[in-house]
Amino acid sequence: MTGAARARVARLPLTVLADETMRDLDLRTPPGTEPYLAGPGVIQIGSAAKTVWSGLRIGWIRTTADLVGSLCANPLQALLSPPPLEQLIACELLADDSGFAGVLADRRARLRAQRDHLAQLLDGTGWTYELPHGGLTLWLHLGTATRAADLATRAAARGLAVTPGPHFAVDGTTLVHHLRLPFTATPQALGRAVRLLRECLAN
Repeated sequence: MTGAARARVARLPLTVLADETMRDLDLRTPPGTEPYLAGPGVIQIGSAAKTVWSGLRIGWIRTTADLVGSLCANPLQALLSPPPLEQLIACELLADDSGFAGVLADRRARLRAQRDHLAQLLDGTGWTYELPHGGLTLWLHLGTATRAADLATRAAARGLAVTPGPHFAVDGTTLVHHLRLPFTATPQALGRAVRLLRECLAN
């Protein structure tokens, strides 16, 4: 989302939930400089589990003091509190600007290499995609002759778990020809996954 679009959204007379959990995983070189979505009605969501490591299950909210007070006073079910050790690790990491920058640089470099490797593996398959600028996954269009749910079922029978697009659609009926492929695995694992998907489609 461009800076101008973010500014327009922030001015809307609404409470806006801004999912910024993938923001630090910008794989462009250099990373983009779009401003954070900010305003009196904006709630920003962040997560160390996306930025640093999936095992560090720490998230946070940034917003106005009034909204924080309201959220604490009226939780949807119950206040969630991660284990103290995880909280201390996250605090130590986030408090060290140079250390955190190093962690991010390493993670971005590894994810960029894995994304590019997956893209190379997909060349020549006939499937199409847009190379993602960041994040952890690539969205693959299989073509109108192939339903993602059918391919995912065949892959599961071979021991490969992939999630078809409709699982992420609001109505559960769109994205029927799309498959979400994470590129967080090792190059070897990505190679096996693409090879197995091609075999499942061929059979």
